[in-house]
Amino acid sequence: MKNKFLLALIFVFSLFIAKPALADNPRRVKATIKTSAECKFCKENIEESLRKVKGIRRVKVDFVKHEVYVIYNSKKITIEQIRKELNDIGYDADGQKANFDKYKVSEHEIKK
Repeated sequence: MKNKFLLALIFVFSLFIAKPALADNPRRVKATIKTSAECKFCKENIEESLRKVKGIRRVKVDFVKHEVYVIYNSKKITIEQIRKELNDIGYDADGQKANFDKYKVSEHEIKK
């Protein structure tokens, strides 16, 4: 019984030590990007496109709040590159306007 208690105590103590170390992990950087996404199609398009990008580990879009949540490896990709990826698939990202030339759709067609 004493051994189980000691093991549990060591486990709990190790969590307090490990948590700060994980917070500075460059392979698990979290970011929220404001975007122009506003429908289910936008959500699916962004999630599918960004999941293919090297260095991005997770993507979730909340089109009601116009936000993209990403977890990425900062050694492989920067937040600026992620914003550019969003621009290149046709969405604004933190104030950076969508790149409709690369997206091959005019801004006029998007606003219809």
